[in-house]
Order: sequence, then structure tokens, then C-alpha cells
Amino acid sequence: MFKLNLLTPERKAVFDQEITEVTVPAYAGEITILPGHSPMITTLGTGILKYRIKGVDKTFKAVISWGYCEVTTEAVNVLAEFMQTPEEVSVPDSQKNLQSAEKKMATEILSDVDFELTANEAAKARSALEVVKH
Repeated sequence: MFKLNLLTPERKAVFDQEITEVTVPAYAGEITILPGHSPMITTLGTGILKYRIKGVDKTFKAVISWGYCEVTTEAVNVLAEFMQTPEEVSVPDSQKNLQSAEKKMATEILSDVDFELTANEAAKARSALEVVKH
């Protein structure tokens, strides 16, 4: 067993929670971390973080975006710029945000930075809609 810490600038979403596994949306793809994983640090992309609490037969999920994940022998520390639980997701707002971002990327001439920010907004909205499906 090891512990999960999920922190954002606004809150400690999960702190010292004993878990059996966690999957994070790393920048280059998902990484599943189990007890005994080698220590590492990776950057986060936008997507769904999933974790299983020791002794609970349920997978908990949250949308996260941008930040870092540090794996030590004792814990997984996730520092994310954005985090949203399924209970916090507004489906109409997420649908609106996704449509707006996709339209902006398709119809406007954007700088590389603006395109990346808009693509990240679309990814957050897609992930939010996905996290409430299950």
C-alpha cells in the first residue's frame, strides 16, 4: 500500500489516502502506478485521474489538468493546476465549453500558445463529460 496526495492551488483534494493503485494522465499518456513502482517525476496532461482506496471496492475519478506527478516509495504526489470531481461537473457547461473550444480551433487563426490553451480547454471539457458517464 502507498498514499495518494492530490493538491491544487485551491485545495487539498486528497491527502494521505491509502490506495492500492492510481492512474494519472501523464503528458505522453496514462501511467498506472502500483505499490513498488520506481520513483519518478512526470508532467501531467489533461485527463482523468483514477484511484482505488484500500479496502473499498470502487474506483474514484477526477478530471485533472497540467501539473506534476511525483512517485516515491511511500506515496504518489499529484500537483495539478485544475481538478474537478464528477459531482462538480456541470454537463451543460462542459458541452458548451467543448463546442466553443472546438469552434475556436476550427475557425480562428490562433498563435501556438492560444491553440494549446484552447485545446486544453477542449480536453478538460471532454474529460469532464467522460468522468460523469460512468
